[in-house]
Amino acid sequence: MKLLLLITLSTAITLTSTLAIAQPNFQYPQPNRQGDYTSIFSKLQDGTKSLHYVWKVVSSELNCRAQAGGNYPVVRTLSKGDNIDIVGKPKIYRDKQGKTWLYVAKEGSAEDVKIRCFVRANTQFIKPIPYSIY
Repeated sequence: MKLLLLITLSTAITLTSTLAIAQPNFQYPQPNRQGDYTSIFSKLQDGTKSLHYVWKVVSSELNCRAQAGGNYPVVRTLSKGDNIDIVGKPKIYRDKQGKTWLYVAKEGSAEDVKIRCFVRANTQFIKPIPYSIY
């Protein structure tokens, strides 16, 4: 029993150390007090910034609209767990109320990439996630 506990503990320490090394050393885009993302840049340890293109839907359903604003038609509905990519001119868009939006396409098939729309850039709906650069 002690040997099993020792092996488990040793494995956990090794795995934790490996994960700490494997994680990139940067800060994801940060929301303001209202939960709105006002920047799409990640900050690297040396202070330089890098565009952050890949985000994940965190709400159960997210309306993706024809333009930046809640009054525009819904082009598609995204589901919790869907990954989305910033497309077009990567920037934060603001509607008439000053709310922040991103122009995105759902990751996936070629058909999904053709459907581009705007989502609210707020922690209630999306979050930045790690991604690989090919």
